Amino acid sequence: MKIIYVTTAQEEKDYRSFMKLWKISLNASNQNFHNKLIRALSLDNQVDVISIRPFSRHNLKIKKLVSETKNEENITWHYLKRSGNRIIRNINLTGEMNKAFSSIDTKEAIILVDTINPSLLRQVLKINKKYHLSIMGICTDSPSNISKTNRSYTLYILDKTKDFDGYIALTDGLKDLYNPNNKPSYIFEGLVEERKFSKHEEDKKPYLFFGGALMERYGVYNLISAFNELNNSDIDLYICGHHGDKQKLKEAFNKNPNIKFLGLLPVNKVMEYEHNALACINPRPYSEDLDRFSIPSKTLEYLVSGRPVISVKNTKLMEKFPKDIIWIKSSDKDDIKEGINKVLSMTEVQRENLGEDAKNRALKLYSLENIGGSITSFLKQFVR
Repeated sequence: MKIIYVTTAQEEKDYRSFMKLWKISLNASNQNFHNKLIRALSLDNQVDVISIRPFSRHNLKIKKLVSETKNEENITWHYLKRSGNRIIRNINLTGEMNKAFSSIDTKEAIILVDTINPSLLRQVLKINKKYHLSIMGICTDSPSNISKTNRSYTLYILDKTKDFDGYIALTDGLKDLYNPNNKPSYIFEGLVEERKFSKHEEDKKPYLFFGGALMERYGVYNLISAFNELNNSDIDLYICGHHGDKQKLKEAFNKNPNIKFLGLLPVNKVMEYEHNALACINPRPYSEDLDRFSIPSKTLEYLVSGRPVISVKNTKLMEKFPKDIIWIKSSDKDDIKEGINKVLSMTEVQRENLGEDAKNRALKLYSLENIGGSITSFLKQFVR
C-alpha cells in the first residue's frame, strides 16, 4: 500500500534547519506528532509526504522556499516551493501539488491529510478530482481550539472534511466532530518512541522539567508560581518551548535563579532533559472541551522518559495509566505543589520504578510499531 501524506510537517533535521529561518518560534507540537505518525506508517508502507511548509513574509528571514525532494528509507519528502508574495504563493500551490502528484505512482494509494489546515484541505480536494483516491482525515484537535482563529475558520474546516472516506482521530469527541456521516474511523491517543540517553553528571543539581507551549492557557505561569512558593534552593525548574510572550515569561521568573529558560530546543535535546529530570510536569488546565477534543501529547512524551510524570487529570489517560502518573486535580498552584512534594518525598528507587513502569506500559500501547501496524490494517480497506 502507498500512502500520500499531506501535511506541514518535515523530516526532523529539515525542521530544525527550517526553525532557524524564523524570527519568532513556531509551536512544534503538530510537527512532532505528524513526523512520528509518518515514520510509524513507513514501517509497513511506502509513504510520500507532500509538505506545504508554513510561510510568513513578515517572520521568515528569507523571501522564498525552494522545492526539494528527499528520500529516507520508505519515506519520500516532497517539499513544495513557496513564494514570499502571498498571491503568487496561492496561485502556484495548485501547480506545485500537480507536480508532486505526477511524480508519485498513485496505484493502490490513499491520501491522508491533516484536517486542521485549510490550505491542505483545499489542495487535496482540488487535486483528487483528477485522481479519485480515498481520503482519510487525521484529526488531532478541534478547529475551535486553535489560537487566533474565528468561527468562519471552524465552519470551513468542518465543511471541507465532512465527506472524507474515513478518519484517524485522537479522541471519540474528534471522531464525532469531523465525522457526521459515521464513516469508518480509527481512534488512538498518540505515539511514543524510546530513545537512549546517557545520564547527566552526578554533581548536577536535580531539576523538574516542563517543555511545551509556554502560554497562560496551558498553565506555565501556575507552574512557575508553584515552584517559586516551594522556596527550595536544592532543585531547579527547567522550562523550554514555544512562548507566547517572552518578556512576560521572564518577568514571571521573578529573578529566581533556580528557574532556567532553555528556549526552543530540538526534539532529541528535549527528550534528553526529560530522561534526566527529577520529574516531568504537564500543568495544562483541565476543561471539558480540552478533555473531549485533545490528548495532552506532552504527557505521553514524558511517559517514555523513565522518570515520574506529574500531570493535571485527563479522562482517557487516567483510564490507561491510573497508577503510573502522579495525577493532580487542577493546574492550581497548590495542586502543582502537592504533586511536586509527592515526588520529593519518594526515594530515588521509588522514582525509578514508577518511571519504568509508566514507560513500559506506554510503549506497549503507543509505540510506533504497534500503532503503525494497527493503522495500516485499518487503512487497507480504503485502497481502490
